[in-house]
Amino acid sequence: MEVEQVEFDAGNQVEQQDGAEHVEGGEGQRTEQDDPYSSKASREYSQWLKSLRDSGDPQSAKFARLAKDNHGQMFALRQLEKQGLEGVREKYAILDSVIHSDPERGELHGAEAIAALQDSVREMAEVDELLAAGDPKALEALGEDFNEGLAKLAPSILDRVRDSDPEAYAAAVLPHFVQALASSELVSNFNGLVDVLNQAPPQWLTAEQKTAWAADQQQKVIALAGNMGKWLNAQAANAAKLAKPGEGGDKTATRRATGKDSLSDREAQFNQREQEAHWNTNIAPKLDQHASTKFSELFRPYAKRLNLDAPTANALKMEFSKRVAQTAAKDPAYTSQIKRYRGMRNPDPSTVLNFTKVNFDKHARTVMESLVNERYKPFLTGRPRAAEPASTAGRGAPPPAKGVQIVTQKPANIDYKRTTIDMIHARTYWTTDGKRVQVRA
Repeated sequence: MEVEQVEFDAGNQVEQQDGAEHVEGGEGQRTEQDDPYSSKASREYSQWLKSLRDSGDPQSAKFARLAKDNHGQMFALRQLEKQGLEGVREKYAILDSVIHSDPERGELHGAEAIAALQDSVREMAEVDELLAAGDPKALEALGEDFNEGLAKLAPSILDRVRDSDPEAYAAAVLPHFVQALASSELVSNFNGLVDVLNQAPPQWLTAEQKTAWAADQQQKVIALAGNMGKWLNAQAANAAKLAKPGEGGDKTATRRATGKDSLSDREAQFNQREQEAHWNTNIAPKLDQHASTKFSELFRPYAKRLNLDAPTANALKMEFSKRVAQTAAKDPAYTSQIKRYRGMRNPDPSTVLNFTKVNFDKHARTVMESLVNERYKPFLTGRPRAAEPASTAGRGAPPPAKGVQIVTQKPANIDYKRTTIDMIHARTYWTTDGKRVQVRA
């Protein structure tokens, strides 16, 4: 005995028999009467399988047991995920799309990537606690790779501490300030100035010599005070240059402050171009190929009746792909993940394709039905036209409409923007030179 297999597609529109309510939107919105994995349906199915096992036919009993096992597994799956296998595939694609680069193990995917991310978050939380507590071990946890960045942040950190806690600012800056002054020219010249002022003229000098000695001491004081002033002015000039890099004449400071940033900008632009090339070469063509294949699969039931020519079919395919992408973009989780992929330098093509295909297929059937109904519903629901005579160009053929020119071959310069679907089925076309023609063999 053959057991009928019932398939449910999340994109199909299911019509209940005997005038029941029309249900859209897939498995998640089916009533209990329609759901083959509801408690009631499962009990009825189990009773039917039991009747097969008790029928006395060994083959029926064997396959009834297999069917019961399969139904039990699907029932358990539906309890775990309401959308069934499609829902599991979607969640697995999302899980597999998680990527993390580990310095030791390389690029990780899926569950391994999530575990590594959890470890990273835990380590970051520990560092945050150390920073909040003011523990110097936080700097050890950051490692030597952060030295350059910390050096750039030091002025901003000091400004913030100065505004929030002046005493802590003084405690942090004053020891370094005193140490720097101790070995500076300012202090050495000041000490020399004090020594000069404390000197007394020798007793053995004559009055004229004492005058000359006093003048010499005065010149020493002026020179030492001048050195102190020059040092202070030089420090002020250096501070101004460091505060506004590129405006002073210190080319070394300017190059240090702006050269590296320019290099970083160029590197970022190069990485972006490389990422775009990777996406356009290894990912986008395969996505387009999948969209084309899915269009052909879903359009197949309508293709024979509509009998569209190549340009019209291609235009329909482009609109189909566009609408599926727009529908998928309304899902924040999908757009967020795609944004992360686009931000990566070299995302794994197979992972991106798997994730995107699941979301594309999720909306493809609904979009196709909507698009076909929108454009061709009057024709598809109307009565098929009788076949035209083999030749209507001879005697007895109906006269052409006003302004319509009769031709025997389909023109090559058809203006598809002006030509409607009804005109195409009537074998009437607008041409790019403004004529309206009708093909009659």
